[in-house]
Amino acid sequence: MGEENGDFKEVVETVIKDSKNKDKTCLRGLRCYLAGPIDNASDDGVVWRKKMTTWLKKKGVVVFDPCNKPISYSKYKEIDAEKLKMLELKKSNRYFELSQRMKEIVHVDLRMTDISDFLIVYLNPKISMFGTIHELLTSLHQRKPTLVVVEGGKKEASNWLFGIMDFNFIFDDFDELKEFLHLIDTGSIGANLTRWVFFDNV
Repeated sequence: MGEENGDFKEVVETVIKDSKNKDKTCLRGLRCYLAGPIDNASDDGVVWRKKMTTWLKKKGVVVFDPCNKPISYSKYKEIDAEKLKMLELKKSNRYFELSQRMKEIVHVDLRMTDISDFLIVYLNPKISMFGTIHELLTSLHQRKPTLVVVEGGKKEASNWLFGIMDFNFIFDDFDELKEFLHLIDTGSIGANLTRWVFFDNV
């Protein structure tokens, strides 16, 4: 009877533990920066960021989107009319003005990278990227969780990428990324603590 009671106690503890895990939200309150091409993206890189922002906010994540910067100055927006303005500056050889604008944009975007807890990076091998790679490398150097989605899947990624980061953080599409983040959020898989750091009572 004692053994039976012991077994029952273990079952109850397991149910309680599972219940707690269901309510667990490791990602809530964390900050995420969305890195990806803007200059040479046909939609300025807006569409995928909007979709990911909606999904992440449901998880309680604070999202930093360079296409929708949390700053009021229009010259920092980097898209739409501001993007066209910078293209015009380049075409007319007004490099000083272009440089002044871009220095401010780079500063703001890298600052958002700095204060983020993790990054989602979208790489499209068919699109020329520079700022995205800068942000990717900055995040890796800061040992943040850096989650990369490659258009066309891992097989389209540069071989170099596999030499500088954990291939388990490279995803074939956004659905695969979301599945991974959901497992991290619920504690269903153990986070790699060399990258993920979850503070208690903050």
